[in-house]
Amino acid sequence: MNILLSCLSFKNFTGSEIYFYELATALQDLGHQVSVFSRFTGEPLQDKTNNITFLNKEDIKNRNFDKVIFSHGIVMWDYLKNIKSESFINIIHSEVLDLEQPILDKRVTKYVGIRPSIVEKFDIKCDLIYNPFDFSRFNPIRNRKLDIKNKVVLFPGSIDYLRVNVMRYLFDLSEKQNFKILHVGRDDYNLQHKNFQSIQPQWHVEDFYKKCDIVSGIFLGRTSIEGLLSGKKVLQFDVTDKGKINKVYWHTEDNLDKFERTFVAKNIIDES
Repeated sequence: MNILLSCLSFKNFTGSEIYFYELATALQDLGHQVSVFSRFTGEPLQDKTNNITFLNKEDIKNRNFDKVIFSHGIVMWDYLKNIKSESFINIIHSEVLDLEQPILDKRVTKYVGIRPSIVEKFDIKCDLIYNPFDFSRFNPIRNRKLDIKNKVVLFPGSIDYLRVNVMRYLFDLSEKQNFKILHVGRDDYNLQHKNFQSIQPQWHVEDFYKKCDIVSGIFLGRTSIEGLLSGKKVLQFDVTDKGKINKVYWHTEDNLDKFERTFVAKNIIDES
């Protein structure tokens, strides 16, 4: 099939952007022709792709696609709605961002939520299909801890308004329980704490799983799943759309195979 993937940005090492990288790679592995249309593209993420065509807004007006798989519909639908395609599949990445509100249009043939709380939130038929992951990168053998002396909590991902209260919670907890916090990603708040180290976003985030005992993040996103796949304990936070902490809990999963990227890709394009 000739498939177009479309999202707001295909540039940085953030959850939704890496989602589309993994999905594009998996669809190619399955033999499909894959193109990407995004408002923002470039280094460093675009450089990781192989044989994927990147289209601009003029290109997509003149092409036909068997399927269009898109997210961030509030801003992307105006670019996509006039494309000729048999199927539009709306991926919903978040239950707290207005940007991710589903597009209620009869041309949308399938809605996909990436975690249970998203599927439960919206009053539409929405299939639960999780984030896609490359199991060769994230697994307990490759990511076993190297240093057993120091207790470390790893927090990958951007520290933005949804996550800043979580980081402050971890700061307080680290003083009581004597552990270090290692952050890998963008820090919008330039946070400082004696137990805190922040490192700029990097592709090989799996290298940092070798340094941690516990992984922490919000919702069941990429961070938590990478931790589970790497054999780590996962301390998860649920937050409101303002970043207030609603719930703190240890997250576990019985079946991790549902996160394998080709399995995810097959389920997304299957509309039988």
